Amino acid sequence: MTPEEPFAVLGLAPTMDPVAVKSAYFAALARHPPHQDQEGFQRLRRAYEALTRPGGLAVAYLTSPVDVQTLARDARERFDAPLEKAAVVALAARTGAETVARWVERCSRMSWDEALRAFAE
Repeated sequence: MTPEEPFAVLGLAPTMDPVAVKSAYFAALARHPPHQDQEGFQRLRRAYEALTRPGGLAVAYLTSPVDVQTLARDARERFDAPLEKAAVVALAARTGAETVARWVERCSRMSWDEALRAFAE
């Protein structure tokens, strides 16, 4: 039985909550009573035991898989905002540097008095 199967058999999302597992088990038993559906009952019983025994599949399944989508979303949230801010700062610095370079070039062609008047504007 693969780790996903016990949860699917019980119609339950992967959880470590023993109350939810037990509740799902009893709800599934209502759909597959042992005296009417022996095979379905056996599947339910194996799934329930796999999820409830100490150190069973629930612990192994829920602690081992890597949720790549969640990791990617978290990484984007952590890194995209600072990168966007850095890009804005870099653009402003570059624009400012270009403005300063143009100002210096313009002032270099002026006399000292003209440069002071232009700076005062």
